[in-house]
Amino acid sequence: IIGVYPPSMMRFPIGLAMNKNITVNSGNCNHRKYVQKLIELVATNAVQPTRVLTHVEPLTGVLDAYKAFDQRQAGWIKVELAPAA
Repeated sequence: IIGVYPPSMMRFPIGLAMNKNITVNSGNCNHRKYVQKLIELVATNAVQPTRVLTHVEPLTGVLDAYKAFDQRQAGWIKVELAPAA
């Protein structure tokens, strides 16, 4: 399941998942643990996030971006979704 969901998101077709014998795992990244150190690394040029950002797509192109990942198209590592692009 791709995305970020608020606690109020309560719908998931559990019956369909069970009938298809699908295993579903979930969890949130513990980003608060890492964000300050990552900001420092980027600010000092110790890491360059642009090396993993392979595409910039407009927010309106999000479905095409997900399709590219789903189809494992070559060269797609990480996409920046730009609202004004």
